[in-house]
Amino acid sequence: MSASVDAEDRPKTFFHPPSLMMGAVAVGFAMRLVWGGFMPLPRAVGEGAGIVLALGGVSLLTQSIRFFLEHGETLRPDTPSTALLRAGPFARSRNPIYVAMALIGAGLGFATLNVFILATTAIAVALLHFFVILPEEAYLERRFGAEYVAYKTSVRRWI
Repeated sequence: MSASVDAEDRPKTFFHPPSLMMGAVAVGFAMRLVWGGFMPLPRAVGEGAGIVLALGGVSLLTQSIRFFLEHGETLRPDTPSTALLRAGPFARSRNPIYVAMALIGAGLGFATLNVFILATTAIAVALLHFFVILPEEAYLERRFGAEYVAYKTSVRRWI
């Protein structure tokens, strides 16, 4: 569904999601530089799991961004939405871009055996949930009404 757009009618998010996730990885990396320590996993297991998670995240991110742009939507979460996307990656998750970012962060943590990156990624996901996703959902419900409520009941927030 498309709708006319009022520039003031937009989600009131508190974070820029890519900056939050990149910052989480950077903080986790810095923490390990300061405190050291590795995950108690065989290197091959951590690297293998990390590569699979990160590549899966990159693939999902690429598909989601392509789908978003093909439908005339902007990637900025603090701008008005003109359409409710329910197909492609958005048919399986209401937030495939955020799922992809979480997979990439977790993948980097496992691939480098860095428990701090896993922890900071988990914290960033919690911050995304409360300060980006919930405001976005409230906005989309106001903007698209019953259509969004139906979508919300049929498609999971994460996976």
